[in-house]
Amino acid sequence: MAELIQKVYAQALFDAAVEDGLLEQVRSELETLTGICASQPPFLTILASPAISREEKAEILHNTIDGKVQPILYNFFRILADEQRAGLLPQIEQSFTALYRQYHNILPVTAVTAVPMSPSQVDKLSGRLSALSGKNVLLENRVDPSLIGGVLLQYDGHELDGSVRERLDSLRRNLSGIVL
Repeated sequence: MAELIQKVYAQALFDAAVEDGLLEQVRSELETLTGICASQPPFLTILASPAISREEKAEILHNTIDGKVQPILYNFFRILADEQRAGLLPQIEQSFTALYRQYHNILPVTAVTAVPMSPSQVDKLSGRLSALSGKNVLLENRVDPSLIGGVLLQYDGHELDGSVRERLDSLRRNLSGIVL
């Protein structure tokens, strides 16, 4: 149920931002606001609390973010606070980011390697993946020395494992199937 709620709120904010031509600003400010709230957990707890009146929440928001973010985002946050859904802000931001990436045809990919990739390797792999997928690949490199070599690609809930560790594991499985 909470997942559906966060998606509905994210879609509403996204649609309003696109309609007003403020998508980039709202995305950036939402990301910043979510980060600030993550570093100050009591802020969201207060805004989500039924014990705090709507007037008090409105005053808190007026004193903290009014004039510092786009009015559309301020009003959105007011609605979240009024509906006691401010605690869903991190999940709403994730859903909003997914909508943003879909809108811009962006595919986030994590390339796990045994050693850090050079910037030219990142660019080359990103370009190749973009050509293969037809999407704008946003490549992040993560290091896991246990891979020994090669690369493990993680994207959209999938994994393509071209690591030396996987090749050795596969060889081990094949050999153990042959040996009686």
